[in-house]
Amino acid sequence: MTDKLTLTGPADLLAYIPHMLGGTPTESVVVQTATSGNLGATLRVDAPMGADPTGFAQTVTTFATQDETATATYVIVYTGDTGQDETFPYAAHIAALGNELARAGMPVHHAFLVTGTYWAAYGSPERNPLSQIIDSNANATLTYLGSNPAADVYNPAQLGNRIEPVQAPARTEESLATARQAWNTMLDTPGTPETATGRAMAAWFQDPYIRDFLMADTITTNNGRMIDIMLGKFDGAPDWTRVDRAEAMAFELMKLVPEGQRAPMLTLMGWLQWLKGSGTHADRYLKLAAEDAPGYRLAVLLRELITNVYIADVAKNPDTAYKRPRA
Repeated sequence: MTDKLTLTGPADLLAYIPHMLGGTPTESVVVQTATSGNLGATLRVDAPMGADPTGFAQTVTTFATQDETATATYVIVYTGDTGQDETFPYAAHIAALGNELARAGMPVHHAFLVTGTYWAAYGSPERNPLSQIIDSNANATLTYLGSNPAADVYNPAQLGNRIEPVQAPARTEESLATARQAWNTMLDTPGTPETATGRAMAAWFQDPYIRDFLMADTITTNNGRMIDIMLGKFDGAPDWTRVDRAEAMAFELMKLVPEGQRAPMLTLMGWLQWLKGSGTHADRYLKLAAEDAPGYRLAVLLRELITNVYIADVAKNPDTAYKRPRA
């Protein structure tokens, strides 16, 4: 978990962003929120190009204020432009954005420019090598913890297709109770489940009704209302270690079924990333779910929430949110 990480300088911060977004942005503006030294939401938008500076700034600030606890921000411009001009790319837009963020009570602490050949403090003549980002402590630590922003989230070809499909069991109160007990046992038991056990669990995930209960059971604290659980409204802080375990198990289960049956697990992984506050990772998993099983309803609905920049309540509250590094 990223609570093991403390960012000690700009290179660490710039290394952190691609790990949160699942890759280094291109022609983008990123706003990273912060509260009392702890990083919060990571927001990426397309570079403004010909957009009106004030309108662009107001729109981005509206998105950023979804993090209601934020008291500061960092702004990073990613571009293929070398930034040789005196004003730097999108200077008017970044100036307007700084003004709007300050009015919203989350002033910009620092702004940076990242190109294909160097990084710099925005507006500064300095040119720092990208190797500083690659060699940073943050990049090394996050990579050690298993994050790889350069890796594909999901490659069906690598998982193989010579796998027999699983058959969803008949939906009964008994099968639901068995599935829930098995899922809880799996989350509480270290290691990778045996193939037969994993395929049985993957089969239970194929039933939407049972799937919803299994997703809800992943969260150890909730108020019992399924709609609230799905929207990230809990009565306390989730056991984030258990959530991490659920993500790992979902990936293992996905290996045990053919294409067309992986959507439930991809949806679970996307939902958990969304609860952690990582909308970009969440959207990628949910998009893959909708491609694996075209029109997969829960994935489509969750993507609509994320597209509208809806942040789960659990991610907004610093007492319940997944722990981010200190800056």
